[in-house]
Amino acid sequence: MASMNTSTIHEIDEHNEDLDAEIELEYDGANPQVTFYPPLFLQRRIWILDILRRESIVDVLDVGCGEGQLLSVLAQPAPWLAPPSEIFPDKESNVEYNYKSDFPNLHAQRIAGLDISAHDLGFAVKGTAPPSENAKEEDPYAYGVRVTRWEDLTAKVWQGGLQVINEEFVGVECIVCTEVVEHLPPEILPALAPTLLGIYHPKRLLLTTPSYTFNARFTRPGAPRAVRLRQAYADPTGRTERIFRHSDHKFEWTPEEFAAWCREAADEWGYDIEELGGVGRPLEDDPWGRDDELGDASLVVSFCRKEDGQQAARGERARSVLAGLALGGRAARIAHEMARQQPTQESVKLIGDTIKAKMESFREAFIPLEQMWFEPEVSVLCGGWIEVMIWAVEEYDSLNIVKGSDGKEWSIELVGGVKDPLVLWSEGNSIDLIPDNWIPGQDPEDVLSDEEDGPSTSPSSTGADGDVSWNGSEIEEPDTTLANEGSDDHATWAKEQWSEARGWGQAVEWDEQKHNWGKQQQWGEDEPSVLEI
Repeated sequence: MASMNTSTIHEIDEHNEDLDAEIELEYDGANPQVTFYPPLFLQRRIWILDILRRESIVDVLDVGCGEGQLLSVLAQPAPWLAPPSEIFPDKESNVEYNYKSDFPNLHAQRIAGLDISAHDLGFAVKGTAPPSENAKEEDPYAYGVRVTRWEDLTAKVWQGGLQVINEEFVGVECIVCTEVVEHLPPEILPALAPTLLGIYHPKRLLLTTPSYTFNARFTRPGAPRAVRLRQAYADPTGRTERIFRHSDHKFEWTPEEFAAWCREAADEWGYDIEELGGVGRPLEDDPWGRDDELGDASLVVSFCRKEDGQQAARGERARSVLAGLALGGRAARIAHEMARQQPTQESVKLIGDTIKAKMESFREAFIPLEQMWFEPEVSVLCGGWIEVMIWAVEEYDSLNIVKGSDGKEWSIELVGGVKDPLVLWSEGNSIDLIPDNWIPGQDPEDVLSDEEDGPSTSPSSTGADGDVSWNGSEIEEPDTTLANEGSDDHATWAKEQWSEARGWGQAVEWDEQKHNWGKQQQWGEDEPSVLEI
């Protein structure tokens, strides 16, 4: 009898990436391997971010935000401001710069997150809170470049149930709801479309959910139900005989069922379906040729609001079946005081002088445009507009803009080069000066003396031919034990808890002075209550 192997399928859910709840799949070689690259949760996030960037969306609500993985990305400042409109003189050259991408940078101004888990929201607050002004001093070993914030950003994190109206969300530009609807109890699901599309009526709603049809991809055709139940979960509601990927899923739609729900919601609440499809195809071909039949692992839809003037009436109709209570807190991120500083001839010359001085101090005749931008002295002088820096370079006699063959790799050239280029090897220490017959561990001076006096009879040695001793210490190999743990390359059927919401709880507030949880009083309470994490 063939021995049984054990494989772990990683399908990382957006709201719980706890690998302690992985499902162990036993197989004897008959079940297919399923690998996603990028990991499935990243493919969903990329789909969302591409739309946000393409549509230049600045106001986002993440419903079911969990630990704030998406919010923390949206909270990152854009490296430079959007191109200015009317501050340049008439110029023939186009100075607009977009950093090697067909889509513009995100310039978020307001972000909000909603979830019922106080524990998860604790991480969301940390991920969106303003960084300490002394962050580098507090952690001098922190990796990366700290990007200057040029635009104000307001971040709010809310604890509460989806079915309860929050007036803060009315009119939000875009709502994101990833891998959430399948967790909603049967009595809450009917409130989803009226609340998000009817009352909040965003310009766009981006929604994703697992595809039930794709589940068959994890097993061979005709696998017995008992075998599949060892790998997944029976419908906990008892309404169907289906087997789900996750213990907390209340349902999983087929692509046809998902499309029907989307079209009904769009017609009911005044939306067009801009995109209806899926993301997440395995790297491997299905051994039984079911790839086209089973489709993508996650279903996606983009709703786009109709501008027909009927949103107010639809909102009133939706409110007739829903009631709400909302409490909130905020965390403000303040833009740099020099943001949008209008350039002058004097400031443009000063920018050029500063760039030239930087390049001379670096002893570099060429430097990538982005590298120079992340010099705070330069970007601050430009007021957050990278186009101002490009303009200053073009106007400066000793500087040029050099574009790569594809037009995307831009560099700054210091005309005439530098007087004292950077020397990587100081004089007298070049490896070219090491004697040809030097033996590791031997004093090179002895070799030079031996060459004059004759062959050496007692060379110094490290004890191992060809090994060089580093001050008597050994170079230890890095411990890679943890490097492969928690790999995202496979889909995980992770377990998580999702309890029914019972109305709005306390909102989470970031206190910039104390850096702790603030207090909020619920409407109708006699005493303020504190959300304890």
